[in-house]
Amino acid sequence: MIWEWFINFVLPFLTFIALIFYAYFTYLIAKDVYEPFVSFSFNQFFPSSSDLGFHLINKSKVEIEVYGKLLLKLKESIFEDKKGFYGNETSWILQPFTEGNGHIELKNLTNKNGVKLEDFIKENKTALIEFTFQIKYRKVGSIFWKKSSQQNFKYDFGKGLMWSKV
Repeated sequence: MIWEWFINFVLPFLTFIALIFYAYFTYLIAKDVYEPFVSFSFNQFFPSSSDLGFHLINKSKVEIEVYGKLLLKLKESIFEDKKGFYGNETSWILQPFTEGNGHIELKNLTNKNGVKLEDFIKENKTALIEFTFQIKYRKVGSIFWKKSSQQNFKYDFGKGLMWSKV
């Protein structure tokens, strides 16, 4: 009697619950594969050079559009690249699982008065700078943007070394 009740009512109910969990987690796995995901990194091309290499990887199964913004603040003066990819003006389109490479020369960044960073550093005798970089990206055709966390870096013009600020 109890076994009949268990087989007729409880077992189908438990099977139904298991199928719901299976369907939900299968959906999450399938959805995750088609969500845009991008990573980036900076590195120095040569020791003692302020020419930094930039590496971008699309790690998703969808075509993505990426914009970047580099911002550097020194003594209340903001230096930035006002054009191109690093100035949040033009985008990179990356196919699924592809990479992009670029570079930026830090000493050529300018402030709103048109003063180059290189000249500002010489004038103020400041060697160590900190800069921030962030990207925003989306699936091509989507209206929803995702933003990476801000990545902070330091560069010592005196020693010609760059590192992540952690």
